[in-house]
Amino acid sequence: MKVNTLLILLIILFAYSCKKEYIEPLNDISACGKEDPLNQLTWLNSKVRNGKDPSNTDFIEHVWIKEYKGEDIIIIEFGLTSTVYDPFNCSGVGVKIHDINFYNTLSDNDLVYRYNYNDL
Repeated sequence: MKVNTLLILLIILFAYSCKKEYIEPLNDISACGKEDPLNQLTWLNSKVRNGKDPSNTDFIEHVWIKEYKGEDIIIIEFGLTSTVYDPFNCSGVGVKIHDINFYNTLSDNDLVYRYNYNDL
């Protein structure tokens, strides 16, 4: 009986530890062939979950999704020290976008994630 109980507890713990944390998107934006890219793109979900701590050097303040030259681009802004935009393609590979006008047109309509400072 103890072995069965222990086995069941281990299975539950394993299943819980593998479960992704759902992040409520600020806007319903379909991109990269996904209805909910913030949660369905594993690399993005993981990056945002890991970047939720303001004391972390990889702290993420904002995530936008916007089309650029026919391609969906995920723009991550690392906060606190300076405004640094890091653009990625749908696969999570960093891309270079030197067009400052692209960044200047980012709006709240393109925003899928914003760190909530009230959670501190």
